Amino acid sequence: MALTDPNILEMPTSSESGAMPWYPHIVDWVEAELEDLSDDQLDFHDTSPEKEWMWWSCRRQVSHIAWDALVFSKRRAGHLLWPDGDVPDPINWTEHQMGPHNKWDRVLDTTLFWQIPDILGHLRLGIDWLTTLVEDHSIDLLRSETQTVRGTAFWKYVITTLPRGAHTDDPQGSSITYDLEGSLWMVFYEMLSHVRSIQRLKLHQGLQTAIELPRVGYLRLPHYWGDTDDNGPGMTRL
Repeated sequence: MALTDPNILEMPTSSESGAMPWYPHIVDWVEAELEDLSDDQLDFHDTSPEKEWMWWSCRRQVSHIAWDALVFSKRRAGHLLWPDGDVPDPINWTEHQMGPHNKWDRVLDTTLFWQIPDILGHLRLGIDWLTTLVEDHSIDLLRSETQTVRGTAFWKYVITTLPRGAHTDDPQGSSITYDLEGSLWMVFYEMLSHVRSIQRLKLHQGLQTAIELPRVGYLRLPHYWGDTDDNGPGMTRL
């Protein structure tokens, strides 16, 4: 089974250890940053075109993290989690998948999951699925599971944080191939970057952050730590 260790926060440069993310950190970090926030503080946001990182409030940030944990697990590794096809339905999958039927724009159904305890319950479930993936499967199997997708400027940018597990197939980055080792580290970094966005929203409101996040993965890039407020590369297909 793949190695997991709470002290390993970034994909090791060497492939020998095969270490995978410690996903429970995400729940701990989110809960710490949301503690004692009022509804006004949770819902503060700014939809100005030049302030993309502020478009989603703290509430929507954590809803997206929960969405990501659930949808990624099913879409990318459902065949490993539920080999008999007995996929649970904590959300309406059709309405929450990427694509033309996506009703909720990468967050949980806001009519059902608006209160923070409800969102956190779904986050914990998704984190449990991700933890099962890395604890119940070998690193060799994770590396053997590959997928090629149409690239975006965002993906071309963020895969530069990985020492392996993802690469562009052409100079333009219009095609990107991942293995599941790389994808699982990317989803950890993705969720971590949204925890950082929660911190930035709090700081913008004059609030203190609760924890010191590790500057690893996507947070090494200036757009996601907050070294710049400029909009990062977009999700338009290349």
